[in-house]
Amino acid sequence: MTQRSPNILLVMADQMTPFMLEACGHAMAHTRNLSALAARSVQFTNAYTPSPICVPARSCLMTGLYTSTTGCFDNGDPYHSFIPTFAHYLTNAGYETVLTGKMHFVGADQLHGFQRRLNTDIYPSGFIWSYPLLDPDDPTASAFDFAPQYQAENIGPGWSTELQYDEETHFRALEYLRHAPQRPFMLTVSYTNPHPPYIVPHKYWDLYKDADLPLPYYPDDMDDRYSDFDRAFLRWYGLDRKSIRNPDDLLAMRRGFAALAHYVDDKLGELLAILEEQGLRDNTMVIFTSDHGEMLGEKGLIQKRSLYEWSARIPLIIDYPGAKAGTIDTPVSLIDLPATLVDLADVTPARAFEGRSLMPALRGETLPEIPIISEYHGEGIMRPSFMLRLGDWKYIYCHGSAPQLFNLANDPDEWQNLAGKPEQADIQAKLQGIIDQNFDLDAIKSDVWARLEQKRVVNAAMATNGTTWDYRVDSDPSKLYVRT
Repeated sequence: MTQRSPNILLVMADQMTPFMLEACGHAMAHTRNLSALAARSVQFTNAYTPSPICVPARSCLMTGLYTSTTGCFDNGDPYHSFIPTFAHYLTNAGYETVLTGKMHFVGADQLHGFQRRLNTDIYPSGFIWSYPLLDPDDPTASAFDFAPQYQAENIGPGWSTELQYDEETHFRALEYLRHAPQRPFMLTVSYTNPHPPYIVPHKYWDLYKDADLPLPYYPDDMDDRYSDFDRAFLRWYGLDRKSIRNPDDLLAMRRGFAALAHYVDDKLGELLAILEEQGLRDNTMVIFTSDHGEMLGEKGLIQKRSLYEWSARIPLIIDYPGAKAGTIDTPVSLIDLPATLVDLADVTPARAFEGRSLMPALRGETLPEIPIISEYHGEGIMRPSFMLRLGDWKYIYCHGSAPQLFNLANDPDEWQNLAGKPEQADIQAKLQGIIDQNFDLDAIKSDVWARLEQKRVVNAAMATNGTTWDYRVDSDPSKLYVRT
């Protein structure tokens, strides 16, 4: 690799649905910096998460493998340290690989190929966020009381641990770019916002005081249209006991989200300004994306984990030096980024990626259409569940339950389930066949349950011993600020 190899700046937001972003064609959150980036970039308008939950999605981002391949099913799962990540490959290609912010690694490996982290993670690194199903005989059972985070009385101006964390993440990123190495670097900057809670700095909250934010549409028979998957998460989130469907709650959560997305957009603008200031902008690939989306009340649902569009779709904008700016509507996945970065570095991977390189598209070539797969098997459902996107068709299958089939060209809001219709039998069989041929559903279901008791043993022992795997930043005061 020569010195002319482009630097890479990967900027991630958490739970950032594109359906709330001005830069993605939706006039809700004002995103002037992201819009400016998109204007000089290749924007993938139909990008999906490989798993609509933080830890599994990020395992796919790092490895280029499906979560069922890595075995990372929920927010309490690690993946093997011997699986090469894009950080390993880029390190071996001569890049300085650095992470600041959230990557939600679970387990003892808190680097997964990065040379160093500039701060610790916001969340604990143990196996504590693995839950079985809720007790069906206990109507008060809940995994976490999610609903209050989406009620108006708990949303508004203020300060939070999440904002404190993002301020540190951002400061570390700016300082790194101000003192960037002479050799090519790969810097990942990962913010936890606009993930709830929707506690917002006054400046940003006030910007959206009178914002006209469209609220979701609820048909009269919406509750009758729910799948088994949907009903499981209505209970998981506590939405069977606490409603978030009234206009005050819906407007507050969207105002909070828009304000925090605006906050992240300002952070992006500062990162790009430093690249310009340091003369790095024209030789740096800049990628903006998210791990997954957020339902924000669509279909009466909140959070992620859902395989509907607001949860499964993500923004993906890539500014590659020399690439022709424009939009690409061919569906792609976050799982494609490792293959893209390894292709950029001209490295031969040690094992085949399950994602594909997007470099041909960045070079102006036509991107072939292939099935895009997202999967969710963990907490709250505990059985194999898949989403397939192929052309205009979208198929959702939860093992053991009736499937859903939508034509997004005719039904972008996913209200008309065409599964079981004779005229759609061929496409339904084709999409189900892709799942059956590529995934062992019984093995996934068995594995999801088998590990729970083992994790409980480890969690109990670690709690007794007072041990953790949280990343400790190496800091030597003798090398800070003004010394001899």
